[in-house]
Amino acid sequence: MGLFLSAAFGFPTVLFTPMLVVVLGYWIFVIVGAADTEMLDSVDADGDVAGLSALMGRAGLTGTAPKASEGGGGRRVGQVPVTVTLTMLICVAWFVSMMGSILTTLVDTASTPLLYALGAVVLVIALVAAWAVTSGVVMGLQRLLPGRRSDSKHELVGRTCVIRIGEAREDFGQAEITTAGGASISIPVRTTGGELLPLGSTALIFDHDTGEDVFLVTAFDAALDPGQS
Repeated sequence: MGLFLSAAFGFPTVLFTPMLVVVLGYWIFVIVGAADTEMLDSVDADGDVAGLSALMGRAGLTGTAPKASEGGGGRRVGQVPVTVTLTMLICVAWFVSMMGSILTTLVDTASTPLLYALGAVVLVIALVAAWAVTSGVVMGLQRLLPGRRSDSKHELVGRTCVIRIGEAREDFGQAEITTAGGASISIPVRTTGGELLPLGSTALIFDHDTGEDVFLVTAFDAALDPGQS
């Protein structure tokens, strides 16, 4: 236990340990419905990825979608959420640096400069490994994510979805919907007028807010069944 704590709070693992704690806390909030998995994703006025999403996309760490005018008939590829990518980066970097730190304890030396030099080498290896593993996983996930056309979001209006994380309200909501191709995708949803939709309930998508890039939903009424599930 002493070796574990020494490695976790020693250089270079100590650089990643606080990040790992934040990541664990974030996913706990996601599980209880207090956070959104797409909270760090952003798009510009043209619907293209921007900000941190664009930066990580250029680094090959998220699946970015080409513009409709750039070929492919306007077909876009699903993007791995930035929060998922950051989680993989931090976890892999922490694990590799942890293992490297434990291995450096086997070096029989009391030279502080040498220990810091070894720590710097472990840090570089951890960062490279984190990028390589995350990039590879993202590429694999990108093939599994359903492609969608630029106007597909509006095509979801009038269909039903199921609330999957916590409860849907005016400032938070995550739902699952089955595409025409049979794939299940997660979409951000919001209610209006103070309406609350509990976990597992069926909701009707009645509009798409392009400004916030969220779907507006209300409790599903069988009398308003659009004929799609």
